[in-house]
Formats: sequence, structure tokens, C-alpha cells
Amino acid sequence: MTATTHTIDVPGGRLRYEVRGAGPLLLVMGAPMDATAFAPLAEALAGERTVVTHDPRGVGGSVLDDPEQDSTPDLRADDVALILDALGAESADVFGSSGGAVTGLALVTRHPHRVRTLVAHEPPLLELLPDAADLRAGVEDMIETYRREGPGRPGCSS
Repeated sequence: MTATTHTIDVPGGRLRYEVRGAGPLLLVMGAPMDATAFAPLAEALAGERTVVTHDPRGVGGSVLDDPEQDSTPDLRADDVALILDALGAESADVFGSSGGAVTGLALVTRHPHRVRTLVAHEPPLLELLPDAADLRAGVEDMIETYRREGPGRPGCSS
């Protein structure tokens, strides 16, 4: 099934999203990965659903006015609400993986009426673990390596 690509202006940037299929609305998202990571899943589900994937702010085809701006779960949740607005949708089912799961949790918190069902797959909630400080330091090191060297470098998974 062919995806249609759209863009939407959001505070501080422009988001790229794709729509496939027809039927009940399902948002499939991750972070920091772009929509291409979910294309096979979106294709598989598009026979029964309208599946929307997007590039989170500052990733892939979604650009920021200030590339140094941090992408917080709350900002990403507000972005998803704006995508729903652009689609003319009051609510959707949401599948979020990794950082997309955290975005989904923020969406439920900030815009509870916009989410019918949330599947939060493997949210990185390090702060709940007993060794959170050590784990946080490791994540910060990965983020700095990514910023310094880009994706596909040793120590970065893309």
C-alpha cells in the first residue's frame, strides 16, 4: 500500500508524517528513530487500519528551527496531538516503541482524550531502576557520541 507523505508546522519546526490504509486510526511511533523503521509494520497493518507514522522533531524529514533544541516527551506528545488535529481525528490508538513509548505515555498524560488505547513497548524508563545514575551516564555518553560522530559510528546504533 502506498504511503502519502505530509508535513505540518509545529512550534519550533516542521514535522513529516506518512499515512497508509483505511479504517480505525493507529499511530505507530518511535524516538529517536524515524518513520522508515516502522514502514514494514505500517504496511502490514494498513489493510485494516489507517496507519500514521512520523519522524519525531529533529529526526529524518522533521526539521527544527533550532537544531540544538532538546526533544522532550512533552514536546513530542504535543506534536502528535497536532498531527491528530491535521488529520481531523479526535483520538487514535497508539503503539509506541522505545522513546515512542515514552511519547505515548506523555500523550496520555497531556492529552488523555486523544488516546483510545496505548501500547507502550519497551519504554526506556531508567529512572525507575536502582542503578539509574550509572545507566543515565551511559545514555548521556551515547547521546554525545551520536551528536559528535553521527549515526553508524562505533558506539552508535542507528
